[in-house]
Amino acid sequence: MKQFKGPVWASHHNCRALVPNQRQLSDDQIKMLIERDAVIGGVLDAWMLYPNWVRGINQPKESGVNLNKLIDHYDHICQLAGNSNHIAIGSDLDGMFGTEQSPYDMDTIADLKNLRPLLQQRGYTEEDIEKIFHRNWLRFLHKAWRT
Repeated sequence: MKQFKGPVWASHHNCRALVPNQRQLSDDQIKMLIERDAVIGGVLDAWMLYPNWVRGINQPKESGVNLNKLIDHYDHICQLAGNSNHIAIGSDLDGMFGTEQSPYDMDTIADLKNLRPLLQQRGYTEEDIEKIFHRNWLRFLHKAWRT
């Protein structure tokens, strides 16, 4: 971050404060990304939503891995930032894994729409939700392409 001064895109990360793992972002890393006006794509892979997940042993439903777990990560980043400008969907649902590693309330990628009422229940405005769904990525890309 000190060497590269351009735009930073953190496409597939969650919060180490909630699920400790070196692949997750620490609060200091998140704050640095916020300072650089980055967008962080929250990931739906169960091991990034549940501490000490063991592939093939843990199961989403039994472990309580649902879309609210993802929103916990979104909310943590929004609280650090003081706004909803730095988080977006970074689904990672591209065929690498199936429902055995996805939140149990997701059957297909079409179920991402179910984030909307869950975010509303947490007090996110329609503007915040639009940012999380797509506007933050678009803002980032438009700004980066101008650079």
